[in-house]
Amino acid sequence: MDLAIHLATLCRKSLVELDSHLPDFKPSHPFTADEIVSLPLDKHRIDDTLHELPRRKSARHNLAVAISSFLYPVHQGSLTAIIRYEEDRVRLRAWAALQRRYDMLKATIRNGHTTRGLSSGAAPGVQAPVWASRITSQGVWDPAKHPISLEGVPAIPMPVEIAHEADLAPFLNHLVGGGTSKLNSDEEGFELDDGRGEPYYGVKGAEFRKGVVYEDGRMDLCKMVVGPDHIGKLMDSLRPNEFVRHFLLGNNIIGPVGAHEIASFIHDLPGRIDTWYLAGNCIDGPSFNILVNAMVKSDAITNIWLKRNPLGSHASEDVYRLITGVRNLRTLDLDQTQLGDRGISDLFNRLAVHGMPEGAKLPLKHIYLNGNGISNEGAQALGRFLASPHCGLTSIYMSSNPLGDSGANALAQALPKAPYLTRLLLQSIGVSTKGAVALCKAATGHPVLEVLDLGQAYATHDLGQGYNYIEDGAVTAIQDLVSAKSRLSYLNFGHMAVAPPAINLISEAVLKSPSLVFFAAYPILPDSALRAATFRPAVDTTFANPAEPTRPQILMSKAVQEHLSANVKARYGEETSYSQFMEEDKRWLVSDKTDVRKIDSVYRNRDAGLARHRLLTLVKNWEEGDETLDRVMAAHAPTCSLRRH
Repeated sequence: MDLAIHLATLCRKSLVELDSHLPDFKPSHPFTADEIVSLPLDKHRIDDTLHELPRRKSARHNLAVAISSFLYPVHQGSLTAIIRYEEDRVRLRAWAALQRRYDMLKATIRNGHTTRGLSSGAAPGVQAPVWASRITSQGVWDPAKHPISLEGVPAIPMPVEIAHEADLAPFLNHLVGGGTSKLNSDEEGFELDDGRGEPYYGVKGAEFRKGVVYEDGRMDLCKMVVGPDHIGKLMDSLRPNEFVRHFLLGNNIIGPVGAHEIASFIHDLPGRIDTWYLAGNCIDGPSFNILVNAMVKSDAITNIWLKRNPLGSHASEDVYRLITGVRNLRTLDLDQTQLGDRGISDLFNRLAVHGMPEGAKLPLKHIYLNGNGISNEGAQALGRFLASPHCGLTSIYMSSNPLGDSGANALAQALPKAPYLTRLLLQSIGVSTKGAVALCKAATGHPVLEVLDLGQAYATHDLGQGYNYIEDGAVTAIQDLVSAKSRLSYLNFGHMAVAPPAINLISEAVLKSPSLVFFAAYPILPDSALRAATFRPAVDTTFANPAEPTRPQILMSKAVQEHLSANVKARYGEETSYSQFMEEDKRWLVSDKTDVRKIDSVYRNRDAGLARHRLLTLVKNWEEGDETLDRVMAAHAPTCSLRRH
């Protein structure tokens, strides 16, 4: 009886939804694939259970009769209810079946494939169908059709659970005793990676159930989740410890309580910690203000990482105080902090007029601004700061922002006035050929620029950003950029809206570059000159793979690879192979080694490695009804029973 009531309730709700939003729906209509994907079935869904509603003439006849009686109460013996139910069942089952087909077609398009009757999807012969499908479906980014928030991507940490006290206790006891990367005989820990140390680098360390101390002074609790419950005890355990200099606490959701605890630690011991890696910790604007008040008094701090903390646009004044007040701050990570276009504009307008003695420069060298909703206004403000005599920025990471062509033009105008800028990364900023040409022309012959990235960010789709759409019209400007005498070493356009012949033209210029060690550009449009593959029954051969590159493409790709390899040897030494460059040196071409090495975490790297090999699925979204983040933000004081005072 409960099942009949449940199904009757679903039927009634779905019938109302169907009549309201799809009144012309006819189960017998022959839908084409294009017609199906155009239906609003992403907004108006039916419970898939209704696909299996019991039929009147089936082994589940009694259940069908029970459902019909709840839907259409009639006197005993009447067939009206079951007849009406059967008509509704046909409609609901057809809707569920159509919804299933809709989901399959959408997945086909999303994964870059096509099927009979479907006009979208990647064209045959394209080697990156997923990218091609998504980029061509967007076309040139149009803010009117694809609006992107100027408030930035939501700063939400990855889903985690706060650790148990018992799991943290051995590590905290190690720290409070002045513990280093070496273990005492009576401790519940073990040597990192069986004594081999940190993978690839071999840095030794002491690892516990939760927590690692490396011999270079890093303390690593990334993803171990101390939360507001245990952050007080952690900071207390570090007070007597003079070994730890780099504090790695990524995705630990410590909240405002944690920010206050860290601020108190810095206030009391301003010369202790060099690196503060605080990504994904639910630090909001008011608690960030408390942190800044403490950090500006520290001469030890050189880099601060704040990714995925909801600072908000009103935090721009505090970010300004951080940049101008922390005397040795070289690197500042503001990725996905919801500063928004307004906050970024206010920040850089303040910095542009910041007063300093003649010849003096702010210490900040590297700034991360990815995913902050930056548009034309923010780009113009950044341009004004780049032209300031007090700006010494060498690296700007500004991907996944709705800059578009207007924002790109603003940066292009500022580029010649930024004599120290060596890295400019602008993946997925919604730029078209026009903006890309402006940037390439501005970068041509730049005295120090080494890295220019106008490719596509892997998270473009997940973050709801706009792909770069660079077409044939940019080829000449790219050729001029590559051919000019400069220090350009890394050039990435990723997946371009061009056919293979355009890539060949750019590659010919790459073959003459003495400085490039990395170049990437891939066509997402098919080569119209290629004839369709044919099948001759008499020969009985299989069709040629339409995605296979042609022989001229293979030869050009090989020539480019050999040229880049030769440039790598000239730059890094004859003993350096290209694979070695890709594994290690490429990373430090794109990032500053001094500061980025300080935030390397075995926990983050282990998870990333498992995910790459499909041995771990990284959960991105919190479950509906999970109140963890609400509790973190509402916490008022540490509750850890292990705390000693």
